[in-house]
Formats: sequence, C-alpha cells, structure tokens
Amino acid sequence: MQGVTYDSYGKESYGEVLGNTNKGSSYWVFPEGQKFTLTWTADEAGFQPKGDHLPVAPVHEYELPVAPVHEYELPVAPALPYSRTGPGY
Repeated sequence: MQGVTYDSYGKESYGEVLGNTNKGSSYWVFPEGQKFTLTWTADEAGFQPKGDHLPVAPVHEYELPVAPVHEYELPVAPALPYSRTGPGY
C-alpha cells in the first residue's frame, strides 16, 4: 500500500506503508556545532529510537539460580493397631 509520511520538519515522502508502521528521523545542531541525528520506528513492537547519543542498556549474562536438592526421607507416622471393638462398632 502506498502512503505519505512526514518527517519532523513537515517534509513529505511517498513510500510503501505496511500496517501501523511509522518511521522518521530528525536532527539538531548544538550551538557548538555538534549534530545529533535521531531515527525512529513505531510499530507493533513499540517505539524504537536510534541514535549515537542515546544510552545503551548493558547486557548481563548470568545463569538463573537453581534450588538446591536435599535428599532425605520424610517421617512416617507409626501404625496404630486396628481394632473392631472401638467406639465406632
């Protein structure tokens, strides 16, 4: 499907648009002359910004803890003698 997209400055671009996907980019220049560019995609996976100035979460590789295994025998109640002459008979 063909569609129209607009960047942050209102510039039109025509292209193929699938589902509810939006893409865009913008940039700004600090007074010192440093240029920052931000590109982004918004779709069913959420909003995903990308840029060299954005922080990146560290990747932690670790094993999940495992509960220890204890080998022991459960106590068993002692058997009581069976009587047919008790209060219920």
